[in-house]
Amino acid sequence: MEIEELNRTLSKLSDSEREYRDGATFDWSRYGDEVVAVVNGRQVMQLKGWSFANWSSAVGTGRGRAPIALDNELYIRRHSRFNPMPEHVHSYVEMSYVYRGSCPQVVNSEEVLLRENQVLLLDSNCPHAIGSLGEQDIMVSICLQPSFLSRCLEETREGDDWLGDFLISSLSERSDHNRYVRFHSQRNNRVRRIFQELLCEYLEPSSHADKIILRLFQLLIAELMNVYESDYVRREQESSAAGVSVVSVVRYIQEHFLTCTLEGVAERFFVSPNYLSALLKKKTGRTYLQLVQDQKLAHAADLLATGSATVEDAAHAVGYENMSFFYRKFRSAYGCPPAEWRRRASGRAQVGDRL
Repeated sequence: MEIEELNRTLSKLSDSEREYRDGATFDWSRYGDEVVAVVNGRQVMQLKGWSFANWSSAVGTGRGRAPIALDNELYIRRHSRFNPMPEHVHSYVEMSYVYRGSCPQVVNSEEVLLRENQVLLLDSNCPHAIGSLGEQDIMVSICLQPSFLSRCLEETREGDDWLGDFLISSLSERSDHNRYVRFHSQRNNRVRRIFQELLCEYLEPSSHADKIILRLFQLLIAELMNVYESDYVRREQESSAAGVSVVSVVRYIQEHFLTCTLEGVAERFFVSPNYLSALLKKKTGRTYLQLVQDQKLAHAADLLATGSATVEDAAHAVGYENMSFFYRKFRSAYGCPPAEWRRRASGRAQVGDRL
């Protein structure tokens, strides 16, 4: 499917949308399995399982169907226009994307206006309502099993990426977002391109659609983490009295782990060493020395995995002169001695070459 056809498909009014535009109403009680009390005793509709497939606007082209292997983990739908959805909850995670126009929502009692090319990630069982969309508004949602999203988040990490762990933890907890995250990706062209490719493959699947959709979704998650990281840095700088972003600090340590010192990093970010040490421990759960050591071991593991260095070479390359200390720390971090790690990595590479 080409982008022009995707635009036509998403823009075309369905029969039900024409009826809603002309004044028809939808009986939502048919799809509420039960009414439950949530959030200050309010009664909201409970959707169970994948029942939304019955009332979502059809977006298929008629020449294919969604890849069956992802049916129980990922489902994409387009929201009906002219048909507001009352407050409801469901057990799956929902990622909504405004393809065109805007979409007003009320999420956990807060009004949220989702703008074009922005993404809203809703936690499972988060109460929300969707306002009426106009004819020029298009919003699609990717509905996900929580376990599937967790796996995709984990797979965006590269090796022992403690910064990735930190961001994923912040994103997963969502404690400061009232169980939702809005990604301010309105100026991010890569997010739009990924969504377009994902929708094209979903609506007109190829013979390898399962793998393509999975990889595109993982790529989308990685790009959204970039957007989230930029937002996180901005919020930290605005809220911190010292104007220090933990993400910026750990990125700097990641790039200069061989030469940086606590005093040098503190001077670079215009804070005292004691303040920086306390900030890192509070935000990441790791001390400055632990963060540096983690990065040294991760770099040594990468050198061993490529097969280009002996254990001694890898240890010396990252600043370890005491081999007993290096062996002990490496085994504690990776669950096996450095030589065993190198052998396993070599075996994985040989298997990959045969595929």
